[in-house]
Amino acid sequence: MAGITRLNGSAQAGAFFGYQPRWFEVADTGYDTTPGIVESNYEKAVRAIESIASIVILGNPGTGGFMVAVDGNTFDGYTSGGTPVAAAAALEAVIEAAVPSCTVTEKTLGSPAFTGTGLVFVTAV
Repeated sequence: MAGITRLNGSAQAGAFFGYQPRWFEVADTGYDTTPGIVESNYEKAVRAIESIASIVILGNPGTGGFMVAVDGNTFDGYTSGGTPVAAAAALEAVIEAAVPSCTVTEKTLGSPAFTGTGLVFVTAV
């Protein structure tokens, strides 16, 4: 990748390596088509996400999309008009400005769980 943007954020109690991760599934086809080239849909989507949040973990693109974790402390969930929106809606809006279409869903460690993503978590309560 050409470069990863890192915005400053403060660590949260119980955070994952000093970050407050928020997990999102970006679903659509075409992200796995030549993902390594600069103008691929995957690269465009990643740059769009970086415009409003620092990426903590970035998943490989598959036939149905990819997973991404962003630092909740750096996430800007507002529209250009200053109106707060749902986190998934904010990411979906910036990604759709760069690529044709997608569906973004925020995932949690509870329900709905990460099904079919290849990620396994063990948490202590």
